[in-house]
Formats: sequence, structure tokens, C-alpha cells
Amino acid sequence: MKKIASIIAGLTLIVVLTSAGNSFFELSKQLDIFGALFKEINNVYVDETEPSKLMRACLDGMLKQLDPYTNYYSESQIENSRIQNSEKLTGIGIYFELFDKTPVITDLIKDLPADKAGIVSGDKMIAIDGKSTAGKSFDDVSKALKGEAGTTIALTLQRVNGKTEEVTVKRQEFHETNVPFFGMLNKETGLINLKIFNPDAGKDVKDAFQSLKKENPGMKSLIIDLRGNPGGLLNEAVNIVNLFVEKNKLVVTTKGKVAEWNSTFKTLNDPVDTKIPIVVITDNKSASASEIVSGCIQDYDRGVILGQKTYGKGLVQVTKNLSYGTMLKVTTAKYYIPSGRCIQAINYAERNADGSVKKIPDSLKHEFRTAGNRKVFDGGGIDPDVLIEKPEHSPVVDALAKQHLLFDFASLYRSKHESIEDPDKFKLSDKDFEEFVAFVQSKNFTYTSATDKLFAKLKETTSEEKYYDAIKPAYEESLASLSKAKQKDVIANKAEICTLLENEICNRYFYIHGKIEKSLQSDPWVKKALQLLANPKEYNELLTSKK
Repeated sequence: MKKIASIIAGLTLIVVLTSAGNSFFELSKQLDIFGALFKEINNVYVDETEPSKLMRACLDGMLKQLDPYTNYYSESQIENSRIQNSEKLTGIGIYFELFDKTPVITDLIKDLPADKAGIVSGDKMIAIDGKSTAGKSFDDVSKALKGEAGTTIALTLQRVNGKTEEVTVKRQEFHETNVPFFGMLNKETGLINLKIFNPDAGKDVKDAFQSLKKENPGMKSLIIDLRGNPGGLLNEAVNIVNLFVEKNKLVVTTKGKVAEWNSTFKTLNDPVDTKIPIVVITDNKSASASEIVSGCIQDYDRGVILGQKTYGKGLVQVTKNLSYGTMLKVTTAKYYIPSGRCIQAINYAERNADGSVKKIPDSLKHEFRTAGNRKVFDGGGIDPDVLIEKPEHSPVVDALAKQHLLFDFASLYRSKHESIEDPDKFKLSDKDFEEFVAFVQSKNFTYTSATDKLFAKLKETTSEEKYYDAIKPAYEESLASLSKAKQKDVIANKAEICTLLENEICNRYFYIHGKIEKSLQSDPWVKKALQLLANPKEYNELLTSKK
């Protein structure tokens, strides 16, 4: 019972943190009720109970009422949490996904152990250290791959050619790349792709920018690509804003219930360039630190934000050590950017009737002003100055991607070609595309189109209303015609398919850097950013509009 009492003491801390405003008497009353109930359940319930499991269910149920970033970690979960939140990663340098419940290597990091051992994208992990991966979850496989630096791991791989091979690899520490690509898009415009805000992200962006300027004296504008960037270290966001905004400017303020924990972060150094025109590209996965950077660029009218509304994650977490080696990660504050607005998009304090969380409605959003007096609003991430809807693939291309046929063909292509031209020159030939069509046909590829769904609905409705027998011959004839027409869909979408295949194939030879470089050639968002930067009048009007 001493352990239970200690856990309840830890629970007290959690309740205090999440129930400020209640009187001490009310808090003590609820804890007393909980302790009495917990004790009676364990003493008299008809079946044997496991106090630790009951307590975990209580804690999880309580925290579920808060936000998804407030979590309790048991002693056994602490080490895994430390690994996940460590500045340094340990592993062999691979990324994987489950394809039909089989872990398949989808990406490698250049010059890390897996790459040096000859492992390639498309290899299937059949076993890890002699233990089959069949039926294992993503987390199970991920856990099996982890271990201390210097230890070895044996992977049983099924290659693209169907052969099985065991490869032994030694784990090592490494940093995840902050800037996987930077380069010139034309003679005047450079692009920096910022993937994450890990340690040295500010330095990496600065180095990339200065390298572009040094090697391209005619560079007159910059695109910063934050699409898919989930955020990371707050201080690195401050450092990146500082590159393009004057010294001693406010970047972000954190405000919470405990006033003495509130903090203000300002730029501390001399900037590298406060004049160069900037376009920041965002999407709905740009979150947290990405939103601080894009929000500051917008609030200071320092550049144009182009793309989609950002994710809207404006919550700050800290960790608190509890008893018996357990830990609480708890949300204590919100981020506020220079205009005064909060970027948080979801109000976790209010729930719908079904328990789901609510987005902050437009009616509750507040108007703020940028440094140049432009209108901006809180409560929903960062609204772009130029909104671009995410391009949608045709149904057949979506189906090819979901069934991994684009990925699989790229792996097959890599196994047959020792090398290819550089990403800026590589193109699939007509013969290559014909081979892809034959490959797809060999896989008995089928997919359900919107028209298929309408036909199915028509059959269902006419059957219910007793009309189907009368229209059956015409229905089946139309369905057969549709099936023949769909067989031509792959060829009809050749241009779109070739673009995606070229991107994936470049990834096989030049890693993520090559895939990004190739994809920029056909990226509609980048093309729009280039058009905007090439038109100073339009660019400046966006930064001075009071609408």
C-alpha cells in the first residue's frame, strides 16, 4: 500500500497542475474520495485486481480530458521517452513503413551504417536478430531496431529480386539533418528546405544561406520551405528568425497559469540580411516552431507566407519528475508571437458531445495587426498571405501510390540500373514508362473510381426498389465499358505518373536531397513563389495591404 500511497501523491501533483482555481478543501476532498474508492476496490472486488493497471487506467482517463501532449510515463517508459527526446539519435540510419503488414525500408540516410552495408530502399525486413517481423506492429519493429551505439543488429532482408540475405550492422549516434536541401532555383532565387528544428538548425540555415550568397552573387530572393516541418527546439526558431530580423526584436512569449514561468524570447544577434525578399512556404503539417518562424516573418512584414494554413500547435510542455521514477510531461503555457496572437488552433478545454475536441470557431477569433498594420487573426495557426490548395492526384495515381506500385517500380528500376543522370537532368524514357505499364499489369492492378462507387450505389438502390432486373443488361454492359476505359487510365496519366516515378527513383540514387531537388522542377507551390518573387509590385502589395 506504500507504493499506492506514493502514486496517489504523484496524482496529487497532476491534479494540482490541471485543477488550479479549486479550493484546497475541494482538492483534498476529491483525493480522499479517490483514495478510499481505490483501496476498497483492491480489497473487496470479487476478482483479483492489479493496482498498477487500475492506476494507469485512472491516470490515462484523466489526462485524456486534457490535450494529447500531456502524458504520464511509467518507470519502464522513461528510457524510451528519453531516447525519443534526445538531441542525438542512435540507430543504423533507415526509415521504414509497413506495406501489407511487412516492414519495408523506404529511406536511408547517406553514409550511415545501413547505407554503408549495402541496404537499399525496397528491402523487406523479414527478421531482426533472428526474430520474425511477421505480425509485428510499427512500434514493435521500431523498438527492435533501437539499441545503444556500438551494438550490432542482424537484419534478414528480402531483396527486390526475391533473394534473402542477412546483413549485420553496427548502431551509431547521429543527428537528423535539419536542412536536407538548399540550392538555386534560377540565377536570382535560392531555396532552403528546413525539415526539423533540431540542435544547430539556426546555424544550418545560416550556413546554407551564406553559401548560396557566396556562390551566387546575383542571388536576390529566398524561399524557405517549411512544408511538413513538425517543429522542434524553440531556441532554434528564435535563431532562424534572428537571421532575417533586427537584433532585440520580440520573437515569442510563453504565457501560462503560473505567472513566474512566463518567458519572453527576443533576437540576440545581428542579422545576416534584413532586406532580401522572402517567401515562406507552409502546409497543414507545418507546426510549432515552424509556426513561430512563419508567424514572425508575417508579423514583421518581413516576407510573404504562401501555401496552406499551418497546423496550429501553440502549446508548451515541460517535464516533471514524480515518485518511483515516473514522469509527467504537462502543457503549462501557450505560444504568443509578436503581434500578440496565439497560434493554437484547438481548444482542448471544450469538447463536443461525443468527446471530440473543438476547433476554435471563426466567431471567437480576434483581430491583430502586423508591424505594417496588416490584419491577422489568432486561433488557427498561421493563415498564408497567398493561399494555395494542396494539389490532388488523379484517382488512378492515388491508387498506384497506395498500393505501393510507384515505390516498388522505383526499387526494381534501381536494381537494374547502376547509375542515372543528376536529378536536374534525369528523365524517364518512353521505354521506361512502357516497362512500368507492363509492371502494373503484371500486378493485376485494379482500383475503385468515383464512377465505380456510383455504379455500386445504383445497383444497391435499384435492387431495393425492385428495378435492377429491368436494367441489369444495360447496367452490366455499362460496367464492362467502364472497366475497359479504366484500363487506359495509367497511360492517360503518363505525365503525372512519370513525375512521381522520377522523384522516387532519384531518391534511390541521391537520397532525400536528390528527391527534393527533382521534385522542385514540377512543384506548383514553388512555381507560384518564383512568380511572386519575380513580380516586386505584387510582392510589396501583399506586405502593405491593410485588408
